[in-house]
This record gives sequence, structure tokens and C-alpha cells, in this order.
Amino acid sequence: MPRLSVVIPCYNEAENVAELYGQLCEVVSCVGGDAEFLFVDDGSRDGTLARLRDLAGRDARVRAVSLSRNFGHQAALSAGIDHARGDAVVVMDADLQHPPELIRRFVERWAEGYDIVYAYREGVKPRLGYRIINRLMRVRIPPESADFRLMDRRVVEAFRHMPERTRFIRGMLSWLGFRQAGVGYQDRERFAGQRAYTLHQTARMALNAVLSFSIIPLRLASLLGLVTLLAGLAYAVYVLFAWWNGWNLARGWPALIMTILILGGVQLICLGIIAEYIGRVFEEVKHRPLYVVREEVGGGSETGTSAR
Repeated sequence: MPRLSVVIPCYNEAENVAELYGQLCEVVSCVGGDAEFLFVDDGSRDGTLARLRDLAGRDARVRAVSLSRNFGHQAALSAGIDHARGDAVVVMDADLQHPPELIRRFVERWAEGYDIVYAYREGVKPRLGYRIINRLMRVRIPPESADFRLMDRRVVEAFRHMPERTRFIRGMLSWLGFRQAGVGYQDRERFAGQRAYTLHQTARMALNAVLSFSIIPLRLASLLGLVTLLAGLAYAVYVLFAWWNGWNLARGWPALIMTILILGGVQLICLGIIAEYIGRVFEEVKHRPLYVVREEVGGGSETGTSAR
């Protein structure tokens, strides 16, 4: 029977991991075959790692990868995917907003020959962010899709060969291609605790999505510069025409200040867009590891520090 790995990044999820573990056990017993539950502790400040140690001590299927600090959700997901051993790998959140029972449907679609089976919020109008991202990116992200998905081992190995530091995993998996299918679900409330993703983090991830997969913002900067140049030339033609015909043009500081402010604003916007891309190049060329593992727990052994 194929082996299933379930990867769960955790950040201050001490109140959720035991309940999630119990529900995963029920789901796996229905699916059949071997399974492992791989929790990635992303520098939690509560008792998450202690709870994971306890679970790993009671069930050999439970493994925990503890990162040296909080590296962020996308890095923690990547760490889990790197350490997963299954023929199929499911990634999901620890707060139980992703219903574990959906894994059975994932496995059914996987058995039908699909390499990636992703979850999407059913009955929800696609948010503006998804529409903007899909307009700007070279790859298409399924509307209202989540990181909750199943990946075949072939997809996992291909994903592990993508070395970029600034990550938007949904976009990376869409870029890879393969046969993909969606499964709808109804989002649920968190079982316990507070939402880890802030509005600022969500906006930052959306920005990463666009800048990692599109050069359209650079082209928009060039277009903005061209429009400003044409507007300036048109104004110059108007001034020459007025001078030739002896018109009295309004003189004074307002028109001059307005022109300076508009040109300065356009230049700063263009420089800001270019700076975002240069900043990403700067992060990539340093070749720092995406994450650092402080220790691994369960799976028959405990290991020390490693990095990727």
C-alpha cells in the first residue's frame, strides 16, 4: 500500500495539535495503508514542541521537525515537504480550519491519476486579490485555493529542486504543472487560539506572488514613464503654440510645483518597483538557507541541527 505523509506547520498551536492528531488518526484508519504525521514547529513560544514530543513518544507515526526560530509559514511548509517520506504528501494547517476528513477525497482523486489535488473554498466569490494576482502572474492560481493539498512524490521531488528563497508555494506548484484537480470545502473556525496570519503578512505574500512570477510591474513602470513623457511633450507643444499665437499664459508657481510633484512621484514609484525586484535578487544571491532545523523528534531517532 502507498505511504501517506501529512505535513502540518505549527506556530503556537499547543491547544490544537492533540485534537488534530486524533482526527487524523480516524481519517488514516479509513484510508488504509501506512501513514506518518510530520509536524513542523516553526519557532513556537508556547508548549507546542512539548506536546509534539509527547505524541511522538506514544505513536511511532508522529515525527516533529523543530526549526531554530520562526522562519514563516512558507518556509515551514517547505521544511515539512523536504522531510516527508510518503508516496503522497498532504500539507495542511494545524488550526483545524482545513477539515482532515477531506484527505479521503484527496486520496481518491490521487488514485484516479491526479498528481496534485488541492482544496478550494466552495461557494465563495473569488476575492479581488486572486483576480489581480491571476491577471499579473504568468501562471494561474485556482481561485480561493488553499495550501491544503495532496502532492504525488513526483511533484514533491520536482518542488524540492526549486531553490528560491522568497516563496509562494501555491504559485510554485501551479508553475510545475502536472495533472491537477480541485476539491471544494467549507472553511471552518479555528479550533483554539488566535489567527497567526496578520493582514500585513497576507499582503506581503500577495506581493511575493506577483513579484516572483511576473515582470508586469516593471513594464507598468516603463509605461507610466512613457505616459508621463508624452504628457510633457503635449504640454510643450501647447506652450509653443500659445507663444506663437501671442496668447498670455498664466504664470506662477502652482503649475511649476504641480509638474515637479507629478514627475517626482512617477520617478519614485518606478524606483520603488525596481527596488523590490533588486531586493529579491539580493536575497537570492546570499544563498542563506531557507530554514535551519534545530532537532528532529520521533521516527525512531532524534537528530541535531541541519539546514537547507
